[in-house]
Amino acid sequence: MAPGALDLDAHEQPSDQMKAEWKHFARLDQAALLRGEIPLDDPRRLPLEETEFRLSGHIPREQIAEAFAHLGPEYVDEGREDGDAPILYHPLLPGLLIIPSLIPPAVQTHLLNTMIHRDLSNPTHQTNLHLHYNLPYPSSSSSSPPASFFSLPPTSTTTTPLFTPKDPSVHNPLSIAQVLNRRLHWVTLGGQYDWTNRVYPDAAPPQFPADLAGFLKALFPETLAQAAIVNFYTPGDTMMMHRDVSEEVDRGLVSLSFGCDCLFMIAPKEEKEEKKKKKKKYLLLRLRSGDAIYMTQESRYAWHGVPKVMKGTCPEYLADWPAGREDGQYEEWKGWMQNKRINLNVRQMR
Repeated sequence: MAPGALDLDAHEQPSDQMKAEWKHFARLDQAALLRGEIPLDDPRRLPLEETEFRLSGHIPREQIAEAFAHLGPEYVDEGREDGDAPILYHPLLPGLLIIPSLIPPAVQTHLLNTMIHRDLSNPTHQTNLHLHYNLPYPSSSSSSPPASFFSLPPTSTTTTPLFTPKDPSVHNPLSIAQVLNRRLHWVTLGGQYDWTNRVYPDAAPPQFPADLAGFLKALFPETLAQAAIVNFYTPGDTMMMHRDVSEEVDRGLVSLSFGCDCLFMIAPKEEKEEKKKKKKKYLLLRLRSGDAIYMTQESRYAWHGVPKVMKGTCPEYLADWPAGREDGQYEEWKGWMQNKRINLNVRQMR
């Protein structure tokens, strides 16, 4: 276990005050948020000098191109036209590194294709549904990669396989539309985290997808991608305040955002009584599609959560996903991404 996590309990709950703040943020009026009437810590607000954010450094354009090359040669030229990517921090949590707009639209689309069409269809990658349901993985030829769950039509109730419950007396069958629209909440890549016991199993995990591992290592070389959780959010969904303390090393956590904007709340370690008088106790970041955050140093074990996903804020270039392909696949699911937020959260286990 990492030195900083030795005295941290994965089952510990946040303080009542922190819970109350989180609930307050969850109830914020979205229209007022979008009009700018409620103060947020917005890393995309310019000019930077008029915000509380500071410049920590840059990711060189050449390093970004190297990362994109792991996803395919066609993405090498998708790097930033305006040069290196600025890395920002806030004095409240200097170890929380924020890289706005790191991932361009074409690469965002490719990553969604990879994580959702390919990796979700890999039976070794557990989801929140596996505990109670049998998953009807779409069939494909032995020489082809696994078929996407989006290859199943959303409207048919007679030919589409159902997600059958392991205990029919407790759970009802689910259609593919019910699952993809609301009931699928996460899928794990690489190390398969045990959410009940809050540990990583001792057994050898499935191999972390090599292309994603190379892409992430090029961008964040201090963290070896061994385990990831792909979270699926719909407006109304939230993530309660928690700490990631189950890993044996304290390497930084990587988080990439796709789709709708969200509010991301993160709190520094509670200080001694004389320091509690500081007015600002939390950061409330507005994260957008393509943004990256890297939780290092004191932010590595900070309490954090997502109190709100903002409806209707998915950028136009992703709104029709998974439709819009040249081969016409998945047109029946057009607009699925319009009210979704996908978050790739990556960590090193050992």
